[in-house]
Amino acid sequence: MIFKKIRQILKSKHPHFIYLDYKIYKRWNFLFSLAVLFNKNYKLVKIFRKKYKYHRNIVIIGLRYYGRNVKRRTNGFAKEFLEKHPGSKCLYCKDELTPENISADHIIPVSKGGNNAKVNLVACCKGCNGERGDRDFQEYLKRKNKDWKGKFI
Repeated sequence: MIFKKIRQILKSKHPHFIYLDYKIYKRWNFLFSLAVLFNKNYKLVKIFRKKYKYHRNIVIIGLRYYGRNVKRRTNGFAKEFLEKHPGSKCLYCKDELTPENISADHIIPVSKGGNNAKVNLVACCKGCNGERGDRDFQEYLKRKNKDWKGKFI
């Protein structure tokens, strides 16, 4: 099964991202990371998501690489997030998110090869999104939100 998944990663061309179950990734992460490196259509990333749509405990290991000219169409994501989760707070500063201040932030910045796939986006306030810029997501989150108890890889 592992070699079948590696072959799938090497030949993948179209999906916005490649993901694995967290338990499988944890055991074989080196092989999967190497396979993503050999696929020129993807950029190697490690994003852990406890829940994404129908999947639970997944690790995104590759984001489709579009180069630098990714169209920024993330406002729909932010508005949709707020409709589904009214009363949400900014991931970074804990301010309440409103239609006026909500923004979508890229976990892997577009300038560093990220894309607009929903797994690469988080909802936050416009102030924190602007302040973060292209800083590392985990470092910025740890600095801004001292109470964060989320899981990182």
